[in-house]
Amino acid sequence: GTVKELGDGTDGPGGTPLLENTKVLDASVECNSTIVKPVCMAPPVTEPSPTAVAQPVTYTGSQPTYPPTPVPQPVTYTAPSTKDCSKEMCEEKLSADYLLMYQLNVPKDTTLEKCDGCTISMELIYNGEAWVSIGFSTDGKMVGGEAVIGSASLAPQKYNLASYEIEGVQPMSEDQQTLINPSVEVKNGQTIMKFTKIMKEAGEIEISTTDNTFLWAHGTANFLSMHDEQGAFELNLSSGISEELIPLNKSVWLAHGIIAFLAWGVLIPFAVQASLLRDLLPKGPLWIKLHKVFNATAYASFIALFAIAVAYTSKEGKPHFNNDHQKMGLAMFIMASVQIIGGVVRPHQPAPGSDEEKTKVRKEWEVGHRVLGVALLACAFWQIDDGMKLYSRKYSVSESHEDKLSIAYWVWTGVMSAVIVVGGGYFKLRKKSSENTLNEASGGAKEEEVGPKEEEVEPKEEEVEPKEEEELPVAQVDGAP
Repeated sequence: GTVKELGDGTDGPGGTPLLENTKVLDASVECNSTIVKPVCMAPPVTEPSPTAVAQPVTYTGSQPTYPPTPVPQPVTYTAPSTKDCSKEMCEEKLSADYLLMYQLNVPKDTTLEKCDGCTISMELIYNGEAWVSIGFSTDGKMVGGEAVIGSASLAPQKYNLASYEIEGVQPMSEDQQTLINPSVEVKNGQTIMKFTKIMKEAGEIEISTTDNTFLWAHGTANFLSMHDEQGAFELNLSSGISEELIPLNKSVWLAHGIIAFLAWGVLIPFAVQASLLRDLLPKGPLWIKLHKVFNATAYASFIALFAIAVAYTSKEGKPHFNNDHQKMGLAMFIMASVQIIGGVVRPHQPAPGSDEEKTKVRKEWEVGHRVLGVALLACAFWQIDDGMKLYSRKYSVSESHEDKLSIAYWVWTGVMSAVIVVGGGYFKLRKKSSENTLNEASGGAKEEEVGPKEEEVEPKEEEVEPKEEEELPVAQVDGAP
């Protein structure tokens, strides 16, 4: 029969599927057509329930009256749409502006399952003029994959994808360039690349008639450059059923970048500003407390993001400290650790208002502390910008979105730098000017006090000490700053 309505899943009558067009056939008779394979099942064995109470049946005259049976609503079943991609062109929408069309070419002397000598014809259509590509992978990653790349000025060829850098995308050897009838044309503002590829080639990733992992990308110009968009997807070439692959560890690397920005783009500049702009804060130790808190929090965050980078680089099977971003991160981690340790064990600072002078070691430490701090901040600004580029490249962030984020970042960085340079320089000059004024005033007071006594009789030896006691307050004022 035909299932008109499924049951509600209960053990009662409502849980029984409702059939229509029922026929009783001999076991040897097969159904003419099926949507799904028939399932044979034995009738369930039910044990009588001691608590079950039979419903009474009401008779009117000689005819029984049964409780009304609810009328089930028909269920419409829509089977998934599939195509035979060996007999017609199938389509796969890669993005809003990018379309893939393909067809399997099966020789007459083989089958779709065996597919000896099969080829696949592909057509890529991009709404714009730029290089286009379709790639083949075993794990959804770019590195280790292969691709066919072409543009209006770049003949379609097969490439090895050895790294994420442009230098790592290199054409295969001449004897491996086996594409059949490759072409690229720009028509009505669209870049159209066509080619036919042998599905099983020695030393290359095999393309099967069932599930495959494909990569796609396109640029913004005809010459080979960083891609504007890219992605990966699973595709069954026989049925045309596809599934987009979830980007690997996207949220983890996003968290890595956010923590890096908060640590080096916010907390560290605030720590520097707390020191340079201390005159704007209330008198006392508040500035040094803020300086320590900002630095300590930033360093703890740096440890966390450094650990995330090391752990997930290993998880993705990539080499450690291999590119410029990784090497800079390691160098910054070492320098930041030295800076923090140096701040903890810093040399003694003379108390304010005392006659004690700074030691040579203290002066050298202050210079080194400032130079290393500026170097770290400059490295951090570059490192964050480079990290945004790597993330955009890895997870197909559009060029327009990447540009907007980069502009916002450098505006923020410019404001932080301006506050540090201009504000810090202003208060430094103001403090120096104030010290010069006090020194001049102190020198004039000494001349007024000493001058008249030089006209008198040369002071006796015992008069020297009282004079020093009189000049002592001037020395205190002079050294107060």
